[in-house]
Amino acid sequence: MKNLLFGLLAIVSFVFNGIAQEKSDIKQKADFKSASLITTYEKEVTEYKFLSLEELNEGADQIIQEFDFSNSEKNKQNTCEITIEIKVEVAIGGTRGLVSGLIITNCSDATTTTKRLKAMLLAAAMG
Repeated sequence: MKNLLFGLLAIVSFVFNGIAQEKSDIKQKADFKSASLITTYEKEVTEYKFLSLEELNEGADQIIQEFDFSNSEKNKQNTCEITIEIKVEVAIGGTRGLVSGLIITNCSDATTTTKRLKAMLLAAAMG
């Protein structure tokens, strides 16, 4: 009977000890505030602003698909480069943060690389 009582006490104490050491995982959702996509090509800088996440997803994909470097002399010489920067502003509670990324890529890889950059930044910003 004593062994049963002490065994029961041991089990209860281990259970309470295990519960006390559980990590409390507090997750706050990040709220999208704004985003911008900035392209630099042959000294021409173009900035597109987005005020919602849906607008960013649709607008950025459409802009990326419209990249056309076929008439460029640099593209014909395989020296064509484009700089693409994406900035995403989010708010977590009362704190605002800015996540940005910049790539410099050749013109033929601009579409796929920009899509990857956008996906990585949204994942990092929105959690």
